[in-house]
Amino acid sequence: MRNNILGGLVIFMVVVTCLLMIDDISNPQEEPSIQDTAQIEQPENQTDLAVIESEE
Repeated sequence: MRNNILGGLVIFMVVVTCLLMIDDISNPQEEPSIQDTAQIEQPENQTDLAVIESEE
C-alpha cells in the first residue's frame, strides 16, 4: 500500500513538472518587462532627527 502511494506521488510530480516545462517553452519570451521606480523627494535643510521641546 505504501509503495503505491509513493509511486503515485512520484508520477504526479513528474507529470506536473513536464506540464510546467511545456508551458514555459510554448509561451513567447518577448514580453517587455516593466520596472516601476519610486522617487523620494527631500526638502532642503530637513533632517531626520526629532526635535523635542520641554517646558521646565
